[in-house]
Amino acid sequence: MPNTIYKATWDFSPGDTVTLSASFTFDLNDPSDTQNVASVLTTLQGRTPRVTLTQSDPATITVTVTI
Repeated sequence: MPNTIYKATWDFSPGDTVTLSASFTFDLNDPSDTQNVASVLTTLQGRTPRVTLTQSDPATITVTVTI
């Protein structure tokens, strides 16, 4: 799976909701793929996402979601 990085900046308020979303498109004609898309979906649905939060400086929080 790819690593996807997206950065957002805003004036955060404690009442703000933060939503992370990602979309992946698979090449259905790639002969080197070992699973079809339905198998990948089933595999990912069976995993528990892990969320890691780190603060590298007073103004920066990094959110990492690993599936």
